[in-house]
Amino acid sequence: MYKRQDEGNGRVLRYASVAALSNGAGAEAVFGKQSFGNNGATAGQQGLSSQLRGLFIDRRGGLWVADRDNNRLLYFEVAVYRSSYPYADRVLGQPDFATTSSGTTAAKMDWPQGVWVDTADRLWVADYGNNRVLRFDSISTKPSGALADGVLGQTDFVSSGGGAGAGKCAPVGVCVSPDGTLFVGDYNNNRVMRFPNAASLANGANATGVLGQPDFVTTSGGTSATKINTPGGVWYTASGSLWVLDSDNIRALRFDNASTIPSGSAASGVVGQPDFVTSDSAATNRSLGYPYYFLTLDSSGNLWIPDSANNRVLRFPVDATKPLLGVVKPPKSVTKKKIKITGTASDQFGIVRVQYKVGNGAVKNASGTTSWSFSAKLVKGNNKIKNWAINSVGNISAVKTVKVRRK
Repeated sequence: MYKRQDEGNGRVLRYASVAALSNGAGAEAVFGKQSFGNNGATAGQQGLSSQLRGLFIDRRGGLWVADRDNNRLLYFEVAVYRSSYPYADRVLGQPDFATTSSGTTAAKMDWPQGVWVDTADRLWVADYGNNRVLRFDSISTKPSGALADGVLGQTDFVSSGGGAGAGKCAPVGVCVSPDGTLFVGDYNNNRVMRFPNAASLANGANATGVLGQPDFVTTSGGTSATKINTPGGVWYTASGSLWVLDSDNIRALRFDNASTIPSGSAASGVVGQPDFVTSDSAATNRSLGYPYYFLTLDSSGNLWIPDSANNRVLRFPVDATKPLLGVVKPPKSVTKKKIKITGTASDQFGIVRVQYKVGNGAVKNASGTTSWSFSAKLVKGNNKIKNWAINSVGNISAVKTVKVRRK
């Protein structure tokens, strides 16, 4: 079972089997609308606004939906078994199903985005309009309209001012590791914030780690392995990696060992782009239009990304295996100004690019992929030529260095 957030149509679609269905297959049920046509309520106990954000299925099979324009979360019990157009069982952010106004209290929300339920039964909500993350303890027993138990990004439940620094955020995505580390996709500050043991922190506590920026002062966006430009959804994997939707760079980044790597660390992999410096958009099976709100990994380890600009959801195989690169050793000494370097590369998901760098020069692309070559310009004396391959899910091979002396 897979659920897709269908924002513009104000609905959530449920698909029977992600493993068995072919491309373009139809959904089996719809939430938020009376039918698969765009009709029905936009609020109340059955309706959804046209601006949906985060989705999360908890361990009990319940579905949480961030209904942004209604300033609330809806909860549907045993969502996999529900018929189309079900009644929601609970609501948070509002006192009832009829109220939709925003507010800044422990019981209200303003444009909620990402949603996550951790292994200790705590609900975390990216309350974007209030520039804060809300925590609800023992969420399985909380009634509709319940008060939040904790807040990060603000020192109390009545403040909502934005800003940067280690204690401020404009959250879109939230996720929590099994050891209790909270990751926050801080959209306005172009970074992901890290809060170890987040549930034990006092309201308004500072983050102690940051990705996408070198520190808590810098907030500029950029396109590299160490920069992020307007992050959206975040997802923590069982293997300890963090996936981040890097929206304006039109890609998803993977950070391995995310709970322990130093602030400012480079991403380990990229999906949606051939490398860490490209940010092109196109409608292909390897490219994204504008990924933003939500991403997830299924039980088979596939990465699912809603591609909002292209009105589709893409499935990417998650692979941590580095591609293999082979280099034909050139002569150790030459008299010519240029030398041709050749080799091979292989990976189960395909090679998209082979790159090289001569000394401290610029990174350049070789011609070809599985069989590749390039002509390198040499300086007099010793030359070091570094070569590497990149596969279709952003993994980079071990760097192979050849040394050539030009007489």
